[in-house]
Order: sequence, then C-alpha cells, then structure tokens
Amino acid sequence: MSDVDFSLLNRELLTELSHVVLDDYIIDLAWSPDTTRLAAITVEGEVFLIATPTTSAQSRLMGQHAGGGNSLSWRCDGAEFATAGHDGLVKIWDGNSGQELDSLEAGSSWVSKVSYNPNSNVLASAAGKHLKVWNEKREVFYESSRHSSTIADLAWNSEGSKLAAAAYHGVTLHEPGIKQYPRKYYWNGSSLALAWSPDSKFIATGEQDASVHFWYVESGDDSQMEGFPSKVQELSWDPSGQWLATSGGGTICLWDCSGDGPEGRQPKLYEAHPNKLTQIAFQSDGELLVSTDVDSLVFVWEPMQHNKVIGASVLTSAASCLRWCKGNRFAVGQEDGKVVIFEVRL
Repeated sequence: MSDVDFSLLNRELLTELSHVVLDDYIIDLAWSPDTTRLAAITVEGEVFLIATPTTSAQSRLMGQHAGGGNSLSWRCDGAEFATAGHDGLVKIWDGNSGQELDSLEAGSSWVSKVSYNPNSNVLASAAGKHLKVWNEKREVFYESSRHSSTIADLAWNSEGSKLAAAAYHGVTLHEPGIKQYPRKYYWNGSSLALAWSPDSKFIATGEQDASVHFWYVESGDDSQMEGFPSKVQELSWDPSGQWLATSGGGTICLWDCSGDGPEGRQPKLYEAHPNKLTQIAFQSDGELLVSTDVDSLVFVWEPMQHNKVIGASVLTSAASCLRWCKGNRFAVGQEDGKVVIFEVRL
C-alpha cells in the first residue's frame, strides 16, 4: 500500500457525491457540456446515460454495440453524443432521451475513436487506418486513409481547426474542409495516445517504447523524453498550457513547456502511488490534479503548490477512466463497472 498516511489528510476534502453500478468494465465516460449528465460505454458495448444531480445518480441502458465498445464523445451543444464499437459502426444518441438516432458506417470493423469538434457539430471517427469526418447532416465531407497503421488516438485542437491522429510512425495532422491532404509528423515509433496543448502550439504523444514525444505544431520540430518504466498512455495538460503531466509507471512527471519547451529540462516528480498509475487528469478550470493506480487508490494533488497528496480515497476496483467537469467535480469509471462522482471541497 501507499506510504501516504490517510489519517493525516483532510477527510472532508474528497467526498463521494453519488455512484451507480453498471456491472461491466467502463471503457469510456464523458460529461455532457452542461454537466447534468454522464454518458458511459462498457467494454461489452452497452451504452448508458446517467443523470447526475448532486446527491444521487440514476442510470439508463440506451442500447449496445455488438461485440464491444471503445469510445464516446458529446456534441458541443449537448443535444447528441456519439459512440464507437467493434461492429464497424458509429452510433448517434439523443443527449436527453438517450434514443438511438443514427448508425454510421465508419470504414472498418473496429472503430477505435469518435470525437466531436469542440466548437461545431462536426464529428470525426477512426476505424483501422481510416478517418471519416461528418457534417451536421451526418454526411461525410472529408476522409483519409493516409495513416501507416491503425489509428490509436484522435483529437481536435481547442479551436476545432485541426484534427490529429496518432498511429505507428507518428502523428498525422488533418484540416478537414481546408486542406485536401494531411501533414505528417514522422518518427520511427508507435504512438498510443495524444494530447493537444490548450493553445494548440504543441502535441504530446505517449509511446509504446516508454517515452513521450513532443511536437511543435507550426515548425514540425520534435523532442523526446525517455526513461519511463513502461509504455506511456497517460497524458494531461493543465489549463494554462504550461505544464504537461505524464506517467508510465508509479510516478507523475510534470514537464515545464513554457518558453522553448521541455527539452533539456528535468521534470517535477510526484511520488506517492505504490504501483502503476492508470489515470491522471488536470482539473479543466483549475490547478488540481487527480491520479489513480492499479491498487484502486485515488489521490488529489495541488502540484503548483507542493508535491504532497492533499486528499485520497479507495475505489472498489482500479479506475479505467477519469473525467473532470467544470468546477470541483470529477467522475471515475472502474473496471468492475462502478461509476463514482467525487467532489473536491477545498
């Protein structure tokens, strides 16, 4: 177990507001834009809509992807959300009633990712090497298979003008509706996860070879941070864009990306977890950071102030996803199917 003394922590700081039990591994989870609902998809492909008042939560099973589920994303107005499954389909659901509205062919039998543009009703999906982008009428207006392998991750920048895809041999950058062909940020490795900086100047990727790659979007220059204990799948930027949190083991590394970037700088280290981390996430509108590990521990940090844990809790199983909403609430999806909503009370 961790050497953090729980008895010395403020027991009122991290409070469980409510939870629901969905009885299957939560593969993805996302808050509606107004934070009144959560959508969840399980590894078996079941899709749930969860009402999230402050003192209780109720879940409804909306439908299912045959063979399993992978990803979900809310439209920016909250009217719809999309899910991706092992059936080759992207499904569209009503954000209020949960009714299935449409089913779209993504171009391959395994749809790894769906992502709505943060500022419009445009939807992108990744299926194998194939990328499709749909307009509000759910018509494909851009598609590309210019990826060297299956797309592992997909994300829009904050302005919604660029769409990055991570795969083997680096990142492919698309500008749907603007440029016909994408730009390639090449390197000889396998990228597993990507995260845009809030100002869209940088893309960070977590790598299969236990490193973090750091791309300067405008110039195409890159840096690499090596020496992690295992492959890196956890990346999170703070809202200012100065700090990037990463982990490929039991330690959180915080990289200073101001000025010329992190190259040549030593990261700040945050060590309290006794085992490998499963999730790290900065607060979307503040300075708090939450981390979880395979031992089902949840830690809250104020990393800009010091390197000590300020709040903690123990889950019923390891966290499989963690999502902040605006303010001091976050939701944790677990491997045993439980979804817990926490509030940090400073």
